[in-house]
Amino acid sequence: MTIKNIGRALKNIGRAIRLLFNSNNRISKILLDAFALSKKSKKNEKSYSGEFFYLDKIMNKLNINNGYIVDVAAGDGYRQSCTLGFFKKNWEGLCIEMNPARFSILSFLYQEFSKVNLLKIKVTPLNIHLILEANNIPKNFDLLNLDIDSYDLEIMSKILKENFRPKVVSMEINEKIPPPIFFNTKYDENDDWTVEDNFYGCSITAAADVLSRNGYIIESLQYNNLICLRKDLTNESTEYKNIKTIYNEGYKNKSDRTNLFPWNKNVDCLLNMEASEAMNFLDKHFYNYRDKYNMYIKKD
Repeated sequence: MTIKNIGRALKNIGRAIRLLFNSNNRISKILLDAFALSKKSKKNEKSYSGEFFYLDKIMNKLNINNGYIVDVAAGDGYRQSCTLGFFKKNWEGLCIEMNPARFSILSFLYQEFSKVNLLKIKVTPLNIHLILEANNIPKNFDLLNLDIDSYDLEIMSKILKENFRPKVVSMEINEKIPPPIFFNTKYDENDDWTVEDNFYGCSITAAADVLSRNGYIIESLQYNNLICLRKDLTNESTEYKNIKTIYNEGYKNKSDRTNLFPWNKNVDCLLNMEASEAMNFLDKHFYNYRDKYNMYIKKD
């Protein structure tokens, strides 16, 4: 079954669901959103702010035409996906998603991708390496996409500690927290994560610190997605930019930033604060999560 046919089938199912569910029902809304998006399935670009096209350019530059992807927290595989376009080009991969509703949609939509394995499991720093090993993931696979909205940095650190070295890393950061503040949430197996109060993930400074110490260069920031390349794949002419410049170009100074991220309005004041002032603001803002995060000002 092709994506086009899937779109038609989903459209019909969507009509039936409208009759069965109230429009305010959360489950029906999730499904109907996916059905509506499926109508435009000919387009490879489903990412929120154009990440797929940017990643595609990088892969073309590296002459990687049929690669291997690990997508951690793949969602429904459609909405805001920056890996769907690669799977449409016959790439191989592993997509991991723990949410039952999203995984159900992912399983249905990805039936035509015979080279993509799907796994429903909660990923933690304790099991990520076991998951990769159990699925025979190559140590130097081509693209890692990481977006779990919680202890992302600890998972990234564990992947690298176990000597997995993806060529390209696309990692969501907490874009609200500017450099030079190092911030990351701590892993706690008892926490049920949400993104309320802006408490999730890690800052660009924290992500860049871990990745650079493990042989990666920061290629760019695409709003809230940090894109990094393995240093051995770059050449001497690669332009080095400091984290503040990357952050300003990739998020702070983007002309459409406030339109794409209107929910950040209550913390936009951080963008113009001195580091110590921003730290004090965040400590108060995250008061309910004290002892559940690391935060300090990282010196150059």
